[in-house]
Amino acid sequence: MILIRKISPEDIQQFFLWRDADIYIRNVLRREVMEHEEEKRVIFIALANSTIVGTVQLVPQHEDIELADGNSTAYLQSLLVDKNYRRQGIGCSLIQAVELEAKKRSFQRLTIMVELENSAALKLYQKMEFCFFKNSNNMWRGTQYSVSCLEKSLV
Repeated sequence: MILIRKISPEDIQQFFLWRDADIYIRNVLRREVMEHEEEKRVIFIALANSTIVGTVQLVPQHEDIELADGNSTAYLQSLLVDKNYRRQGIGCSLIQAVELEAKKRSFQRLTIMVELENSAALKLYQKMEFCFFKNSNNMWRGTQYSVSCLEKSLV
């Protein structure tokens, strides 16, 4: 059985280990965990027998205001499921957890960025009723990527 819940302080070390983080990623994760503790974002984890097998985040504000304005639109970030647990509905469950949290916070729209060549992710988001709304670029570790921005109405 898979349990989906918000990350707690007891999960932080396992979260870092699960992400197999180098120093750059650890610094990013530390900032994200701090923002989670400050309620500026929400990190969800999927657990199988107390072991993290997936994660996703709800981000109320994004530097691209079309992706999350802190008011009506929030951003779904960092959906990741362990390769040994994929195609079991965990990604869908994590997305649903973000959707429920976004609705509780009165957001009316949820967005996500996905790399154009990530066909598996695109298929999952389409299954979850996300639709294309613009092309953009994302910068990660000094490299720029072309991405599709998808949106979903929560009302």
